[in-house]
Amino acid sequence: MITGRVKTWDEFKGWGFIEDEEGYDYFVNIAHIRKGQKLRVGDKVKFDVYQDQRGPSAENVMKIVT
Repeated sequence: MITGRVKTWDEFKGWGFIEDEEGYDYFVNIAHIRKGQKLRVGDKVKFDVYQDQRGPSAENVMKIVT
């Protein structure tokens, strides 16, 4: 799994972007967030990557509680 931070998140549209520690961006859709979790800009997360039609995307997104 890769770690990163939520860069942008639109709660009403249900999508945003995560930036990993190397500066790469990954699209994230609300359908790929672990059940019962909500994302906010700045949250630290870990996630898996898959290749979507539009580019690299995040799945199995899980907040890291510190």
